[in-house]
Amino acid sequence: MRLSTSAKLTLANSALLAISFSALLLLVTWLADRFMVGHVQESVGAELHIMQAELQVDGVRGVIALIDRRMQNLSVNHDRLYRLEDAQGLKLAGNVDTWPVTTAVQGQSFKQPSRRFPGKTEVALQWARLSDGSRLLVGFDEIEVASVRDGIRRAALWSLVAMLVVSLSAGLLLTRAALKPVEAIREAAQRIMEGDLRHRIPARANGDEFDRLGETLNSMLDRINTLIASVRGATDNIAHDLRSPLTRHRARLEAALRDPPLESGLQPWIERNLADLDQVLATFQSLLRIASVESGLLLQEFAPCDIGQLVRDAADYIEPLAEEKNQQLRVSVMQGEPLHGHRHLLFQLLINLLDNAVKYSPEETIVRVSAAMRASAWEIEIADSGAGIPEAERSRVFERLYRLDVSRHTPGLGLGLSLAKAIVELHHGAISVQDNKPGTRIVVTIPLPSTD
Repeated sequence: MRLSTSAKLTLANSALLAISFSALLLLVTWLADRFMVGHVQESVGAELHIMQAELQVDGVRGVIALIDRRMQNLSVNHDRLYRLEDAQGLKLAGNVDTWPVTTAVQGQSFKQPSRRFPGKTEVALQWARLSDGSRLLVGFDEIEVASVRDGIRRAALWSLVAMLVVSLSAGLLLTRAALKPVEAIREAAQRIMEGDLRHRIPARANGDEFDRLGETLNSMLDRINTLIASVRGATDNIAHDLRSPLTRHRARLEAALRDPPLESGLQPWIERNLADLDQVLATFQSLLRIASVESGLLLQEFAPCDIGQLVRDAADYIEPLAEEKNQQLRVSVMQGEPLHGHRHLLFQLLINLLDNAVKYSPEETIVRVSAAMRASAWEIEIADSGAGIPEAERSRVFERLYRLDVSRHTPGLGLGLSLAKAIVELHHGAISVQDNKPGTRIVVTIPLPSTD
């Protein structure tokens, strides 16, 4: 039989309470037992002192008379032992026929089984040698100690039973109430598994762990929906962007079967086909690179990076392309702390953004790139003077294989900004597209790692 989580938690909680309660009861019983036994022993010692004081006042006859009175006033439920003997060991008074065998010294307590309640309790005894050489033995039973001990045990047993009943009942109700959000999460997951991808875990606005878990799961579901939509869009774009080169390649091959190219035209024919194949391979390579970045596996390769130097190196790399279009590449870098990141990916990010800026800017214009520390984060800006990106399409330029209509005939795969966004998000940063009036300004913000 498999127990539910609420039943397991209830049983575990009740077991813990039972163990704690039992330990507390044992401690209380032990302390009460010690206190009452100590009280009996103190009473025996006090009785010896009374007898010794009586000896000083009335002598041996007074002690014998006091013992006789004590014997006459014994209660039914108590057993007291007395023995007074002279220096030669002859019994003078009391109800103990022979002196008990003991190694206890004078004034030290020792115990013997009770004669009135055998097997149930004991008698605490002490002895003392009187001033005339006689010996006096006094003993009180511990029947009250045994009675209180039994009463505590009975009360403890019933208390334990009551505690278990209450803890099991209350624990089951509390755990069911506490785990109710888990059931809500399970039901939401079941609905999503059945195809309702828009369903979300209901928020309770309590701010507890389950609410935070629900928020995290809802964010995860939103992210999954975004990725699914991205995959669908990428599939459409792949079909659109790769169909043309593959179709052209197939048409050329079919034409070559019908009418093989002449030797003089063979090399251009091969070069055109290789260009189409290279475009297909480059597309898939870029898609695999984005998937590798988004997987997070490259986090283990993070190391301190000098952002300023990376910006200068990227600008030097792109500068020949800018010179071909008579463009000026202006670089502004401020000093700042090293960034913990992936150097090669960050360099690829800068190359992609600068390449776009140079590619889509007219000739004889200025492309600006700057890097500065602002509020414990590196902020990188790349601004061009091109046609700009319409505001309605700024959020879509980061989608895979998405290209603006004006750039459809410009060489490219439509994956540069998708890879850039994946790299920025791997570094827990943000990237945005803004208007440069004219042109486009790309702003990348990458925070420094927290020192908490």
